[in-house]
Amino acid sequence: MYPYEKKYDHVVTVEKDGHVATITLDCAENLNRFSEQLIDELGAALDDVHWDEEIRVAILRGAGPVSFGPGDLDIIKTKLAKDLKSAREVMFEISGLLKKLYTIPVPIIGLAEGACLGGGCNLVLSTDIVVASEKASFHELFVNYALSPDTGGLWALQRLVGPMKAKALCMLGEPIGAQAALDMGMVYEVAPADEAYTRARALADKIAEKSPVGINHIKQLSNRLHDYSMDTYFQIEGDYLALGALSADFRETNIAAAEKRAPVYRGF
Repeated sequence: MYPYEKKYDHVVTVEKDGHVATITLDCAENLNRFSEQLIDELGAALDDVHWDEEIRVAILRGAGPVSFGPGDLDIIKTKLAKDLKSAREVMFEISGLLKKLYTIPVPIIGLAEGACLGGGCNLVLSTDIVVASEKASFHELFVNYALSPDTGGLWALQRLVGPMKAKALCMLGEPIGAQAALDMGMVYEVAPADEAYTRARALADKIAEKSPVGINHIKQLSNRLHDYSMDTYFQIEGDYLALGALSADFRETNIAAAEKRAPVYRGF
């Protein structure tokens, strides 16, 4: 990350409990905006979760009424609206962050509890599974500022809802609620506001009980599907299946079944 001015003591926190980590965007004062500090700290948090052998699932959420905010005004003024070189510099950092979300072996559950705006909206839509509070909203607001989506917006949306609905959401620039997002396939589940984190945590705990080998292979196959031809897909599908069958976790599954006990997975 290039040098930047750190305005807050921290903007991201990480809490670990068993096999689950909760990553929180923790700068409600700045509406959890996409600042250079947030890009830096969130990237570091993802790296931490990536290499922690005890963590099998992560929940990504945001504190305050705006769960995931739009671009920070400083970035817009000093980078995006300055010149093409400066814009490419910051977008390179943002794209690197999104690539971490897509490729990290740990599945990420995005928890949308409040407003999800602009780049922040696209950040949460780039997680593996999205749980939304009934009070959540999603707003692709870029067109209202003569802009096209950033933070992987169309990449994520077209995977979730298809090209036509993705273009309509971005061209209209209007917010939609949690139920509409569920109906379109943008979120997995809508929960009552006071139960949203509990539901996300319950989902994380269930996934954490499974083999990290199988979970990672499912994520990598799905998230790279855009890159595959049909022939390539079937080759990689077979390779992942073979790698799973050769793993210690697969052997443990069969031993545990024979011994009539729950398997104890090791992640390799």
